[in-house]
Amino acid sequence: EAEITLPRRPDKKIHESPFDLYKILRTNNPAPFSAFMNFYSRDDASSDASASLSICCSSPERFLSVKQDEFHRNFVVESKPIKGTIARYIGAEGERLDMVKTINDRIIQELRESTKDQAENLMIVDLLRNDLGRVCEVGSVYVPHLMDIESYATVHQMVSTVRGTLDGNTSNAIDVIEACFPGGSMTGAPKQRTMEILNEIEEGVSRGPYSGCLGYISLNGCMDMNIIIRSAVLTPIPNADDSMESWKASIGCGGAITALSDSNDEYDEMLLKSRIV
Repeated sequence: EAEITLPRRPDKKIHESPFDLYKILRTNNPAPFSAFMNFYSRDDASSDASASLSICCSSPERFLSVKQDEFHRNFVVESKPIKGTIARYIGAEGERLDMVKTINDRIIQELRESTKDQAENLMIVDLLRNDLGRVCEVGSVYVPHLMDIESYATVHQMVSTVRGTLDGNTSNAIDVIEACFPGGSMTGAPKQRTMEILNEIEEGVSRGPYSGCLGYISLNGCMDMNIIIRSAVLTPIPNADDSMESWKASIGCGGAITALSDSNDEYDEMLLKSRIV
């Protein structure tokens, strides 16, 4: 069985500045791997120049991290792929909190018992175990958490954790990225073939920053990278008709397709992800 992840990229015109939009996003959908980044063209030398591209990211997914262990002897690599998303019940104003919790408990159990989501998650876990095995010490890659459920402001998600010990004598953070990029949760499995299929379906059109990664690499060898999802990529609109500065916001979202997929369910899940932004 193969799995591919198909994206959708709606565009929208907005008037808020990129950083204002990011602050709204952080308030409405706080996430552990959020990030904001401006890019400037080479000609924008002035301090008040507008960015030529901005990324407002509210990602819940860790792509890769490299950290020293508690004894500072080895570097531990970690990835936390997400496969399986379902809407969280917010509840009506004045609704009893215990009732909201009861409904969400049922929703979480539905996600936990979903055969399709379990298959997707396990497939990507196996893919990442293989990717990390290319740079980690032999026999060190393991899965401490398989198919845990994590809850966020608007969704519940199925998350696994894959870890391994980096062979510091032969590999570093850059090698880890090279071995694992692009993230398996954004491509599907087997990775090489699904990327070929996706390129054909998308007719070679670039996804831009969406489904890539954003983070930092430290001078001490540590690293933390997210997956760029739940994000808006903003570019300025030249010669706008009104006096306010306008931006085009591109929001990437997608869903995994397997033999168990229902087209309507996949489309609804994709819309759910886009509404977060």
